[in-house]
Amino acid sequence: MLTAPVANRRRAHGGATLLFAATFLLLAVFTAAATLQFLLSNRQLAAWQLEREIAFRAAEAALLDGEADLMAAMAGTGPPGRLAPFPASGTCGSGMQAGICVPAIDGAPAWQAWLSAPASADDIGVPFGTFTGRAMPGLPDGIAGTSIPPRYMAEVIGDATMPRLRVTAIGFGRRRDTSAVVQSVIQP
Repeated sequence: MLTAPVANRRRAHGGATLLFAATFLLLAVFTAAATLQFLLSNRQLAAWQLEREIAFRAAEAALLDGEADLMAAMAGTGPPGRLAPFPASGTCGSGMQAGICVPAIDGAPAWQAWLSAPASADDIGVPFGTFTGRAMPGLPDGIAGTSIPPRYMAEVIGDATMPRLRVTAIGFGRRRDTSAVVQSVIQP
């Protein structure tokens, strides 16, 4: 008779131990899954940050190119006919005045289309180096960079006696859907 109660006690402890071990194992699996998710999301965030940095650097390069182009035109050392005469209000120039726009008084700036649809960026502004002759540096194998040339445009703001030029540039990451837009204002 003494052996029967001991056997019953072992069964009760055996079930509790199994339940404790299964719960602990499940907790370890969830912790490992959460750690893996955290590491993968950090990797994705780092890739997005790199794309954004590439686009920003390309936009900065286009902005500096646009400023150099327009400063040379204002100083008279750039291509002839680059700034005169200005296009009509609400339009952008063509030919030697490509990338020069005069915004309509009540209309949206021409560069605003870049914010909504970077795929249509080729219709606005001029590619990097069009009037300065500069070229984007070649990228060695294994170096992250963009193969899509950045673009810039300039808007005439202010009055005709003392115009200012708002230069806007767009740069792209390794994919066209990652873009950055930067601006500056220059005055002769």
